[in-house]
Amino acid sequence: MYYTEYQEKDSQYYDAIYKRGYDTTAWRSLYHEVFRMITKHDFPTVLEIGCGVGDLGKMIVDRGIPYRGFDFSKEAIRCSKRLCPTGKFWVADAYDIDSYRPYDYNIVIALEVLEHLDDIKIIRSIPPGVRLIASIPNHDDVSHLRLCEDPQKDIIERFAPFMNITEMYGLAGSKDPSMILYLFQGIKKETQNDKTSSGNNSIFKPQITVTKAIKSVGRNEPCPCGSGKKYKKCCMYTTTKGLEIHS
Repeated sequence: MYYTEYQEKDSQYYDAIYKRGYDTTAWRSLYHEVFRMITKHDFPTVLEIGCGVGDLGKMIVDRGIPYRGFDFSKEAIRCSKRLCPTGKFWVADAYDIDSYRPYDYNIVIALEVLEHLDDIKIIRSIPPGVRLIASIPNHDDVSHLRLCEDPQKDIIERFAPFMNITEMYGLAGSKDPSMILYLFQGIKKETQNDKTSSGNNSIFKPQITVTKAIKSVGRNEPCPCGSGKKYKKCCMYTTTKGLEIHS
């Protein structure tokens, strides 16, 4: 794990970014892979930490999956509500335990969030038994407190006391393959903080290979989100060449 010398940014920092206009096209393939992870579980109910401008939230809500999302940026929530008026978005702090209540969800999503904050404190706030789907980058930014150098040590082993990771992928940028996001999911354990036993302590050892896996989708082909509709009538507006999923 590489620790930067940057400090946590406040909500005004992100408000300014979103007010300038935040282009999320580079994340669309990531969103589709996360959606695949969500929908392979029975009766998913989602809480998103750091929902940003609501793109993923809209995708989930449009498929009829129960969803709530929060962000500490008021501008992000304004954008989310404008994009998806039927979604449940609100301003909240990820360090406030009340932000995670009520515990009516079985999946928590935190995409490009943990590297900006105290990641251990965030994971400890998630109820035991809930599935976390998250991503962490290996590249630098003035808002990143940490960079992932070795996913086995920096993700699997770092989070082992708090969660059992069951799946991980390396996602590389098509313009710069050296820029990688590590997308992973796992189940939050019962820890001493929960006043219960720690559960299964086995360490997941993934084989992470960065190779191209997502192909371009034709207009009249089935949408990769699994809706059953043609791509042009579903998620074509989210087409991107930014990130490509790798396995």
